[in-house]
Amino acid sequence: MKFFSRKAAAASVVALGALAVVPAMAGPASATPSQCSVGHNLSLATSSCLGGTGEHRIVCFYTHHIPGVGTIIGYGPWKPVGETSSTYCPQDRVTNTFVEVR
Repeated sequence: MKFFSRKAAAASVVALGALAVVPAMAGPASATPSQCSVGHNLSLATSSCLGGTGEHRIVCFYTHHIPGVGTIIGYGPWKPVGETSSTYCPQDRVTNTFVEVR
């Protein structure tokens, strides 16, 4: 019976060792967009990114023109680096604008 216990213990150690190696293995490199900026032009907010890879989009929070309605969130389409994402965003009612990346 002792022989079986040693084998089971050895198998457990080997299995745990194999599981510890898996997270250490590197996957493919990925770089999110960088050098991103936000722009405003009357009722349009834009985002553009000049470096990295992946996609970005503009996100705009603004207050509705009817009191009591609250905050509206506008999302631009996902665009690759080098292209511009834009969404409706009235400049006089903006509460927050930022670039979202993936």
